[in-house]
Amino acid sequence: MKVIKIAENKKIITVYPTTTIRNALKTMNENKYRRLPVVNAGNNKVVGIITSMDIVDFMGGGSKYNLIREKHGRNLLSAINEPVREIMEENVITLKENSEIDDAIETFLNKNVGGVPIVNDENQLISLITERDIIRSLIDKIDENAVIDDYITRDVIVATPGERLKDVARTMVRNGFRRLPVVSEERLVGIITSTDFIKLLGSDWAFNHLKTGNVREITNVRMEEIMKKDVITAKEGDKLKDIAKMMIDNDIGALPVIDENNKVVGIITEKDIIKYFDDYFVKR
Repeated sequence: MKVIKIAENKKIITVYPTTTIRNALKTMNENKYRRLPVVNAGNNKVVGIITSMDIVDFMGGGSKYNLIREKHGRNLLSAINEPVREIMEENVITLKENSEIDDAIETFLNKNVGGVPIVNDENQLISLITERDIIRSLIDKIDENAVIDDYITRDVIVATPGERLKDVARTMVRNGFRRLPVVSEERLVGIITSTDFIKLLGSDWAFNHLKTGNVREITNVRMEEIMKKDVITAKEGDKLKDIAKMMIDNDIGALPVIDENNKVVGIITEKDIIKYFDDYFVKR
């Protein structure tokens, strides 16, 4: 199956290199998108992409925070009106419109990305395909007896309720994780995701918390104030197909895996389910 067949009817929203970070965030938040292709206005050629992890990086997780700290003296209100080209990823991983679904699976696993633009030979944007699109299109291929146990990520890095946003951002960027379970006394109490950073900055929340404009008023916020507390979870032995459907139905990218004492023993992500499909195509 061609990737364009899966993604041909998707609503694609783009931004331009000159779009402000603030407007890009607002667009992502309102449409519940984790990524936006950045295109040239004249020819629709892909010149970048901005993702939820770029926002985590921008908020203290990595080098993109320098835009706030160095150029704008930690003034978030000033920095967020910079053009999106200042923090977008310029080396965009793409797929051609004639690529097959197994090419997309290989790209997601080998490049550690969750979605990529689909382009023509002139690098003009046609659509965008995500891990969730693959899961939705192939969910009927999952064996009814397959369980999540062989696909769980066991080595889980967690956050605590008292950790500051900037420290969690650094952990996420350093490890390439889009979400961290939040644990207190070894028990799951919440989860923080890269999408939450979009919600914080793309809504009025951040600006209601800013009194002087200094980014520290945001980056020093504790996880207990912003984490999701009502967490959908999985348990060992759960059927992989059921968990995949749960992700699609609830528009979430991962479920912490807990034991009978609510202790986190792993996490199952969309990428882990993509690994199942990788095995499926190899064995077919």
